[in-house]
Amino acid sequence: MMRNLVLGIGLVILMMPGCGKSTGEKQSVTSNGISVATIQLPTLKCKTCVRTIKDALASVDGIESADVNLDSKSATVKFIPAKMDIGKIELTISQAGYDADKVKRDSTAYENLAVCCK
Repeated sequence: MMRNLVLGIGLVILMMPGCGKSTGEKQSVTSNGISVATIQLPTLKCKTCVRTIKDALASVDGIESADVNLDSKSATVKFIPAKMDIGKIELTISQAGYDADKVKRDSTAYENLAVCCK
C-alpha cells in the first residue's frame, strides 16, 4: 500500500512541468492531455537521418507523432505521458544511432547507419 502511494507521488512529480527533463528540453501539455517535447539532435546530418529517427519513433507505443527538422536539428514529439516520457524518447533516438539532447548515441547503432549519416 505504502509502495503504491510512493510510486503514485513519484509519477505525479515526474509529470509536472520542469521535472524529469534534461537541460535544453522543452515540454508542454496540450488541452487533450498529449505532451509535446522538443529534443535537440546535434548529430542529425541528412534526410536519411530524418527518416531513420522518424521511423524509430513511429515504432514506439505512446508516441502520437514526431516531426524531425533537419534545419533546426530537432524533433518535436507528441506523446501520451501515461505511456511514454522524454527519457524513453531520448533512449529510442540514441538506440537508432543519434545523440538526443545530452543522451549519447548507441555506438553499435551508429556503425550500422548509412555512410551519409556518419
